Amino acid sequence: MARATNPRGFTIVELLVVIAIIGVLVGLLLPAIQAARESARRSSCSNSVKQLGLALLTRIDAQRTFPMGAQTYLDNSGPTIDGITYGNRRWSWFVYVLPYVDEQPLYDVQWGHYSNSTWRSAPAPGTSLSYGSLPQKTTAARGFMCPSDPTNPKLHSSSGPTSGNNQGFHGNYVLCAGSQSFGTTSANTAQRNGISFPLSAVTIKDVTDGLSKTVAVSEIILIPEPVGAGDDTRGRYHNNMHGGCSFSTLNPPNTAVNDRLPYCSNRVSSAPCVGGFGSNHVISARSYHSGGVNAAMADGAVRFVKNEISPQVWQAAGSRNGGEPDSVSE
Repeated sequence: MARATNPRGFTIVELLVVIAIIGVLVGLLLPAIQAARESARRSSCSNSVKQLGLALLTRIDAQRTFPMGAQTYLDNSGPTIDGITYGNRRWSWFVYVLPYVDEQPLYDVQWGHYSNSTWRSAPAPGTSLSYGSLPQKTTAARGFMCPSDPTNPKLHSSSGPTSGNNQGFHGNYVLCAGSQSFGTTSANTAQRNGISFPLSAVTIKDVTDGLSKTVAVSEIILIPEPVGAGDDTRGRYHNNMHGGCSFSTLNPPNTAVNDRLPYCSNRVSSAPCVGGFGSNHVISARSYHSGGVNAAMADGAVRFVKNEISPQVWQAAGSRNGGEPDSVSE
């Protein structure tokens, strides 16, 4: 009888070839998978920007104006109007739009605190002002976080989550203060040419360039703040005394030009910043999306604005009343 033969196994060379082929396939597929994931993240971010743009329009129907960026001059304790010192009214436009982005419970809690407080201030601590008592200041509002930003959710400042000085939730979406820096004096920080800035009360009729030609919302990159390592106020919704919830179209999206504001760091290379008090503070639109940023125009339409946009066109889009003929397009 013929003897049965054992089947021959794989040789080491054959195994190595198979492993190499699998490695090549993974190398080819991984970028495609990553690109698909980023496309989904960018789409989610674009939708959030659109919802915020539409929320602004809904608020205008109810309140007649775009929300003011801050109730105090930037970097200043003034003004004093009718005996009220506005320097401690540090909240931003964020709280005003909460009811229009399905965050009514958070609005009820936080606006209830602001409107009933005798000092009406921000979440930082203090001896006589008890700054630390803003309720739910670390609550993350999902519609204000871009999933492409790995810093999310950013729920505290460098003083740490348990400190009374914790500034709370920071987000990626900011409103347009105009096409200039944030001001050269305390008073003229309230004289910007965008739709939301200190003490602003911009109505639709004030947007003489047209809603479709005026940018209202865009993105910024958040900066992680290790405990005790220094603050970065960009995206700080609960204390806008230093302009962290606003952006300017002075520089193109994702510009290499440094942002400038009193408290910032350079922990993220794509969001460079020069810190320190002084004039001409500015924050530019930035994102982790390849090639540009999402932006909502004042009519609610969303555009993906490329980094290569003409600086003149981008600056024109930031002003509400410059009479410029150009508009932002895809």
